[in-house]
This record gives sequence, structure tokens and C-alpha cells, in this order.
Amino acid sequence: MCGIFGIITNQEISVGKIALEGIKRLEYRGYDSCGIVTQYSSKLYIKKDAGKIDEIHKKIKLDEFPNGAKLALAHTRWATHGAPTKLNSHPHVDCHNKIAVVHNGILENFIELKEELQSKGHNFISETDTEIIPHLIEDYMENDLDFKNAVAKAIQRCEGAYGVAICHADYPNTIIAVRKESPIVVGIEEGNTSYCASDIPAFLPYTRTCYLLDDDEMAVLKPGSVEFFDVKDSNVPKKKAIQKIEWNIDAAEKGGYEHFMLKEIYEEPSALRRTLKISKDILKTFAKILWSAKNIYITAAGTSFYASLAGKFIITKFLDKYIEAIECSEFQIQLGDALKEDSVIIAISQSGETIDLIEAIRWAKEKLKNRVKVLSITNVVGSTLTRYSDHVILTQAGPEIGVAATKTYCTQVLTLGLVALEIADLRKILPDNEIEKYYDALRSTPDIIEDFLNNDIEILKKIVKNLEKTHNFFFLARGISLATAKEGGLKLKEIACRFIEGYSAAHAKHGPISLVRKDFPIIFIAPPDETYDRLVGNVMEFKARGGKIISLVVKSDKTITDLSDITIRINQPANKYYNLFSPITFIPALQLLAYFYSVDVGLDPDQPQNLAKTVTVH
Repeated sequence: MCGIFGIITNQEISVGKIALEGIKRLEYRGYDSCGIVTQYSSKLYIKKDAGKIDEIHKKIKLDEFPNGAKLALAHTRWATHGAPTKLNSHPHVDCHNKIAVVHNGILENFIELKEELQSKGHNFISETDTEIIPHLIEDYMENDLDFKNAVAKAIQRCEGAYGVAICHADYPNTIIAVRKESPIVVGIEEGNTSYCASDIPAFLPYTRTCYLLDDDEMAVLKPGSVEFFDVKDSNVPKKKAIQKIEWNIDAAEKGGYEHFMLKEIYEEPSALRRTLKISKDILKTFAKILWSAKNIYITAAGTSFYASLAGKFIITKFLDKYIEAIECSEFQIQLGDALKEDSVIIAISQSGETIDLIEAIRWAKEKLKNRVKVLSITNVVGSTLTRYSDHVILTQAGPEIGVAATKTYCTQVLTLGLVALEIADLRKILPDNEIEKYYDALRSTPDIIEDFLNNDIEILKKIVKNLEKTHNFFFLARGISLATAKEGGLKLKEIACRFIEGYSAAHAKHGPISLVRKDFPIIFIAPPDETYDRLVGNVMEFKARGGKIISLVVKSDKTITDLSDITIRINQPANKYYNLFSPITFIPALQLLAYFYSVDVGLDPDQPQNLAKTVTVH
């Protein structure tokens, strides 16, 4: 969950400045400490400290290094092993300050390796697992291996997940990057400069030409060129396909918005319109596989799991089969030997790198010797999830920098909706004109969201100003809207640090209602679907106990509006076609509510406490 950036060049440019800019673009991956190392005249120069990048830069001028330095590695950290302190921040070095390493991931066997190295006289100064790596490389180089082969040998000893970039004071023309389960991409300006990073936006201002490292691959970067090797055969170069990035750096910058989160909420209509253009052939492939499947599971984590809950509801309506939703961290534990051959797993991830999801899919593939199909939905081409999948749909959300997922949630639910309607079309369970009405409703989602963003957000600012700054909220709903309640509540929990219970409105009577006191805020998600009449009763129960009722309803709503203290109104028709896709059209209001609340209480919505964008560690 950390961010890595590397640059090596033959040009007269400030590698320190470019490295600093690179980790600034990766700060969504972690922001509790950072550091930069450069190499010049057979010496390493390191600056690092705990804190956010801008704070550290003000203190120690992170970009100022000796003129003539031609390479730099940089790191922004989300702490795992060891507290966020200067000593634990990256880069980490060996005993002789010759080898520097930046690392994203977790080494599972670092204790035994540390004991082995300490017995040989190696001295460690941090609490991190990362510090093992430079010492291991040092150990192999003392046994007459060159830099590249020593890195390969050292990495083969490491168990766990890692994306690493390494430099050596005596190798001024080389950076080595290695990947296993933690992403590394390599960018090339042919003949001039090479880059490596955890994510493409870090080097996107300089090149759109890149390579995506696979697990157990090593990249040896020279100025303007790169060679690839298998870690287990580091003397035989291998060929890799080059990738061209279609989107530009403007998509990964704030573009005049105060925060990435706000910008990305406003990008939802365009992201949905792009996603609506997903190839009908791949949608049909997903639909046919699900139609013929005996057992279907849908799995994800966090926001993607709540998108899964909404998508499961939509698909089930037309598939007439049970789909079991399981959080990916519990997938293996819950299923065990119950996972049968010919099962289909729908795996959903914004990044395609979520470690719990990757492990769940890998376990299923290995257990059944690939006699299980994996259908994945992700936003990142070439991500690890895509490599374990039989078929992939890439949502078209574009880069999402804000830690709290917004437009990726909408595009995930939309994608599952498209698959569902393709199933309805294949099965011919409804007349064509009826299916077309559902398609019309789904195609209208960008316009409905755009209408709300252009006309109705002032009500959210007023709600935030008028709300008592409570630390507790209920988000309640029934049916498909339970996914909306959970995801809307999660946004407020993530970025405003409030305790939220996203819950079934009916089930809330079985315990949670005891917490309600005068003015306790309760947000009801209330499209006029088949659950509406019963939800009215739930609203009355919580109102009778003094709760402050805030309801999210369609424009024409009357009954729940009359019972509510505050309503947020979505301008969409009150019929079954639009109700089915309300998880898409209703969620931006709750995302914005969380955003404005976070800003109002003085928090940074782009850097929520203790969180990072991509969870690549257990």
C-alpha cells in the first residue's frame, strides 16, 4: 500500500525534483512518511522523515541533491512493520550504505532472515521487514555475485508480497525493480530516461509508453532502456509486450477541484457513459457463463463488495439462480471443501491488486486445478487479478486517485447491470420492449447524476451545517438499497471518522434501535420499490424515538418526505425500471454528504486516517 517511484536518466535534469513529484502523485497509496535516495560519485544521498510529503519537504528540501545525480528512488509509506518514524521510513540501506531499497508489501519470513543475517554480523537499525532486503543483497555480493544476480538470489529468499526498487552506489547506470503481488510498472523515454513506479500516474507527465511487470519478474533499468528477467533465471532476458496509455496526466490531476474526491464524483457521469460502451461480446460471454453455471459466487472487499451486493441483486432478478456473496478475506475459510468443480466466481476490484482477493482466486484455481471459471471486473488493465481470470471486463472509470472509491463503485454496479440485462436478453424471460425499458433506465443513470450535481448539491452543504457534529449515524434501507446504505455509510466512516452502522432497516429493531436518542441522525435510503411501504413503518419507529430523519428519495416522493426532517431528492422516475438501478443514481448524494462533512470538521477527504488506496497487505 506504499508508493514507489524510480528514475534513471542520461539527461541534465533534476532527478530529485522529478522523484518528489512522482511520490506526490502516489501519496494516495500512503502518507505517514517518505524518503528519497540519489546516487552520485559512488555515494548514496538519502533524505527521509515521518509525516506528509509537503511537511517533510518544507523541513529538509527533499528535492535538493548533488548536481549531476542521474538516478533517484523515492517512497511514500503506509506503515505495516514499525511505527511511522524517521528510522522506519524508506529507503533502507545495507551495512555499508551502498545498497538502497524501497518496498511495497510484507515479507512474511523476515524474522528468520533477520536472525540469520544478524548471526553473520549484519546490523539493523529499523523495525521494518524491508531492511532485510539490502542486507541480503549485500550478503550475496560479498560472496562474489554481481548486483543483478545478488538481487535475484536475495528476492528468491523472500516470502510474501513485494514490489521493490533497488539501487547501488557503485552501479550508477542501473535500477533494479522486482515484483510479486505488489504492482510495479516501468515507463520508458526511449534512449533518454527510464522510470519505475507503483502506478502509472507517477510518470505519466513524461511518457505514455510502459511495461507491466508480472509476478516473479525483474526489470533492469538503464537510461532510456530496460531488460526483463525471470527472478529464478536472471541471466536470460525475456520479451514483454509494450503498453500505450490512452489517458493523459490531466485525468490524474485535480483540475481545479479542491480535492481528488470531489473531482472524481463530478467525473461519474462521463465514467458511466464510457462504461456503457463496453463490448456487447464480452458482456454476452459473461452472461452465457453465468447462465450455464451450477454454483456462482461473487467476492470482493470494501466498496467493491458493496457494489457486489447491489450487482448480485440485479443479476439474480434476471438469472433466477442463487449467487452467494462472500467477502474475499473469508472466501477460503467459508467455502473450504464446499467449493465444487464448474463453479463460477465473479471477482471485483478497483485496482485488481487487492491481496485478499488475489489469494482467494488463486486458492480456488489451485484447489480445483483450474476447473473453476473466474470472471473479473476491474479498472486497471494488466493488474494481477486479470492474470488469474478467464474473462475480464475493464470498467472505464479512468484513474481514481482519491482513497475513498467513488466513480469506480458506480461503474462496477453499472457493469453488473449490463451483464444482468444481457442475461435477460439471452434467456428471453421478458418481452423485448420490457427489457428495453430497463436498458433505458440504465442508460439514463449518467444524466440523472449529472442533473443532481448541477442542481442539488447545496442541500447537502446545508445538511452538514445544520447537523449536530455527532460521532454516530445509522444508514438504513431494505432490499437492493441495503448496498447503498452500507456504501454510503462507509464513505462517511472513511473520510469523516464517524461511527456508522449501515444496516437493514428491519433488522435494526433487533438491537441497534436501542442507541437512538433525540436528534440521533438516521439516513434512510428510500426509492419507491417493493420495500417502500415497510420502510415507511421503519421510519415511523425511529422517528417516534427522537431520531432525526434524513431521507434519500425520488423527486415525486410524498409519504416518507412528510415523515422526514430533511430530504435529499433524486430527479428520476418512480418506477421499477429506475428503482433497480438506484444504487448508481442515489450513491453520489451520499458520497457528497461524506465529502462536505469531512471538510466541515477539518479533515482531508483525500487522505483519510489509517487508510490507503490499494490494500496489498494482509
